[in-house]
Amino acid sequence: MAETLFGAAPGAGSASAEIIDVTDFAREVIERSQQIPVLVDFWADWCGPCKQLTPMIEAAVRRFAGRVVLAKVDTERHQQWAQRAGVRSIPNVKLIIGGRVVDEFTGVQPQSTIEQWLEQMLPPPPVDVVAEADALLAQGHVEDARALLMQALQDPQSPPGVPLRLARLLLLEDPQSALGLIAQIPPGTREHDDAQAMQRVLAFMQLSADDLEASPAKAPYVEAARRLSEGQIEAAMDSLIDAVRADRKFNEDAARKRLIDLFDWLGSGDERTREYRLRLYDVL
Repeated sequence: MAETLFGAAPGAGSASAEIIDVTDFAREVIERSQQIPVLVDFWADWCGPCKQLTPMIEAAVRRFAGRVVLAKVDTERHQQWAQRAGVRSIPNVKLIIGGRVVDEFTGVQPQSTIEQWLEQMLPPPPVDVVAEADALLAQGHVEDARALLMQALQDPQSPPGVPLRLARLLLLEDPQSALGLIAQIPPGTREHDDAQAMQRVLAFMQLSADDLEASPAKAPYVEAARRLSEGQIEAAMDSLIDAVRADRKFNEDAARKRLIDLFDWLGSGDERTREYRLRLYDVL
């Protein structure tokens, strides 16, 4: 049975608020509202109450960053949009979801009132599946994390962190499935480097000793690959440390590189990563 205690990866930073000046109402408001709620603020430069509302509505939207877009429409420049939207006085604020106005208000409102209104009207925030899976893994609930990730994988919009974490869990027990998951992670994402490291780990597990040069490091290096393929992670890292100690230059520094790949696979929060990093440092 493979060892499956993985350290949680660092979480992503909080989203920043999206505030735009509308230049294309159909695309930036109507079409965009099919993906995320759009709060439309109809205003004009001569309107004193509009200027009073601006900092309060922007502050409220920042609290709901990632859940709503604030789209500002200058009614002096775009009178036809205001007329079509049925705006009779400003400031007028309309919440559009799925191309339809679901609610609105006119006049200046306190920030707290706007926030309460948005809390009631906006769909609930999406579950951060990656963060939830990381929390489960950090608590040792591996099977729960696996089930969560398997379910999330059915969503075509799931983030790259989902197949990456599932591949981590399956790498030893089901290498072919892990390889298929790794292939789903697109280049240019922050998960791609970790995915490449796992590909190298998979290749190492299929190592052919016949392809290696003679060296004192060869035997422990081959032994490390065998132990890893059997799920003996710590024993494999012990053998790689022995290989580094025996011949650092063997196979173009292969033993050290494989240890780094294993660290990337396990994650920086894993105790074994911390322990074997120190041991590697001692033998270099």
